[in-house]
Parts: sequence; structure tokens; C-alpha cells
Amino acid sequence: MTDTNFTTDSENLTEFQTQPLPRGLNVLTILTFIGCAFGLIFSLATPWLMKFSLNMMNKASEVGTDLTPKQIADMETSRKVIELTQSNMVPLISIGILGIILCFIGAFMMRKLKKDGFWIYVSGQVLPIIGSFALLGMAQFTGATSYLMFLIPVVFIILYSMQRKYLVK
Repeated sequence: MTDTNFTTDSENLTEFQTQPLPRGLNVLTILTFIGCAFGLIFSLATPWLMKFSLNMMNKASEVGTDLTPKQIADMETSRKVIELTQSNMVPLISIGILGIILCFIGAFMMRKLKKDGFWIYVSGQVLPIIGSFALLGMAQFTGATSYLMFLIPVVFIILYSMQRKYLVK
């Protein structure tokens, strides 16, 4: 009689078993992928959004009777930012898309539990902030939403830094 050595699937599984993805890291990377998709759409739509905003401001200033002096001043400040953005459109879109690509690659690497993914992600978040400061300066801060655009990357960097302990490769 021949003696065969049978192993169970569970014994073979431990040989190829990988470390499970922590729940927090899983949620963060999924949110990052969704954010990258929206960011790419809005980056590519920036020229049309700027034209639309400028047209709406022109129409509002033509009607003008319903606007308070503060609203008119805010609209003129916003108009300057839009015109500055339009004059720097290609570099801003390029920097934005590069940042999105870096964030996507970094999040993908972190899903594979690679430490380098964190730093690639951080560079993808910081690059557009530095680029927009270099091109637009402080003019870009016209309202609460502009501050929110800088708060979200900071919050995500902090959340990812709390998950770095799981990055083992």
C-alpha cells in the first residue's frame, strides 16, 4: 500500500496567507479612491467651471439691484481669483492631476501595507497646496469653502498617519 501525504487546504493557506487590511485603512483608501475620482473630474472641468462662474457674476452685476455693497465687494474679490486661476489654468490643472495620481498610487500601495505609500500619498496631498500658493498666493482664500479645501487634506494626512502602524512592508 502506498503512503500518501495529504494536506488540508487550511495548512496550505497559512503558507500564502497575507495580513488582513485593517478596517480604518480600508475605509480611508476607499474614500481616497472616491476623492481621486471626484478630484479628477473637477480638475478637468475647471475651465468650464471658471467660465460658468464668471458668466454668473456678470449676470448678477448686470441685474445688481438686489446686491448689497458687501456682496458686490465679495463678487469682485472672487472675480480677481477666477481671472488669476484662468491665467494659470494649465499649471494648476497639471499640478492637480499629478497630485491626484500620487494620492491614488500612495493609497493603492497602503492597501498593500507598504510604508512608502504613505509618503507618496502625503506628497500628492501637499503638492497641489504648495503649487496653488505659488501660483495664486493668498488671493485664493475668498471664503469658508477655500479653507475647507485645505482642511480636508490635513485631516486625511492625520488619519493616515494614525494607520501607519499597520504598514509593515
